[in-house]
This record gives sequence, C-alpha cells and structure tokens, in this order.
Amino acid sequence: MPALRPGVHVKNALGMAAVAALSLTLAPAASAETGFATVKITRVSGWFGVEDFWTTRGGFIPRQKFDVDITNVVGRDVRGLSVFISLPTDRLGVTGYEGDGWRCWDVNEGIGAEGIKCTQDHLIVHEEAWPKLTVETKAEAIWTQDSIDVYAEADGHAAVHAQQWFRIDTST
Repeated sequence: MPALRPGVHVKNALGMAAVAALSLTLAPAASAETGFATVKITRVSGWFGVEDFWTTRGGFIPRQKFDVDITNVVGRDVRGLSVFISLPTDRLGVTGYEGDGWRCWDVNEGIGAEGIKCTQDHLIVHEEAWPKLTVETKAEAIWTQDSIDVYAEADGHAAVHAQQWFRIDTST
C-alpha cells in the first residue's frame, strides 16, 4: 500500500460511516470483496502511471475520467443498484458523469463522506453488467495522495467495494 497523507485513515473510517448513513449496508472494506457483483474502476483519460496507482497533474490537465463497471454475479436477476463514489472533492472535484440510466448527485458531509451517489434502475440478469458509469473530475493544484472508493449495493445485498489509489502531482 502506498504511503498515505495525514487524514486518509480518517477518510476511510468516515467514508464507511457516510456510506452507512446513505443507507448502504457495508461488508468489511477490501480491494476485492466478493458479493452480489464485481466492481471495477478503470482510467479513461487524464491519468498516467501504473494501473494500481494513477497519477494526474493538478491544475494542468483540464479533466480526468474514469469508468465504473459493475457486473451481477449473484446468480439471479438484480434491480435497484445504488453506488457511492467516495473521493476528496476539495482536491478531485466531480465535474460530470455519463451513462445510460444513471442518476447522480453530490454528497458532501465532510472528510470521507464526500463524493457522489448514483442510482441505476435497470434489471440485470446473472453475469450481465449494468450500463457503464463514466465520472469526470478536475484535479486541483494541491499535492494529494488518496483513493477513489466505490461502494455498490442492490436488492438488499451487502455492499461490495473497489478502491483505486491516485496521486495529484504538482511538481514542475
């Protein structure tokens, strides 16, 4: 695990509390939890570096994009997907999202409880993916090392979690 900036452990603890407050039932946080679905975070544009630790230039690159892909693996049809994407919005602000049938809104209840919550009503059969969600962000010119955390739940199943470490580089 990369070295963390002060407050990241607080973010993780507060993020879990925020998710619970947003009506998500949490399974213990881990990078590859098993559950009703698989969750994958993939960089699209504005990010560089190795796959397990993305980097972007704060203030220099106009926008960064990443995809969230969620696939039903529970063995039956699932509906009513709810997703919380936790990230430090004061340093990596969400500027937009796109994806068929997604409805998203800002959540800002303090450190670790900030990001966006999204819902998706498509009925998804076993081994089918929900429509891809693309999130666009704007990195501030503040050196940052943190994570993007995605928590997804549906039909009363315990939440599944994926995490992507990132850095905002401000060096010249």
